[in-house]
Amino acid sequence: MRRRKPAHTRRLLARNIRRLRLQRNWSQDDLADAAGVRQALVSALEVSTANPTLETLDKVAIALDVEVADLLMPTAKVFAGSSRRRPPARSHGRSVA
Repeated sequence: MRRRKPAHTRRLLARNIRRLRLQRNWSQDDLADAAGVRQALVSALEVSTANPTLETLDKVAIALDVEVADLLMPTAKVFAGSSRRRPPARSHGRSVA
């Protein structure tokens, strides 16, 4: 397994938390309330400046209805098993009418 720098892991965490929060149409305040943490902590998590405890990660994961491991996975892996359908691919060619 490749070694990662802690900053890389924090960026993955930040992207996943923000993406999952926005998928639910939640504000940072909404996530903070659901997780029982302060909005300032949610903000710090989303800009990669926080170094959260396992307890905090667990609270955020429960609020977002995912596993803690999902918060640390690269995006493609987190959503690979999702049942959400992707929009159809755009055709770059011209259609002949």
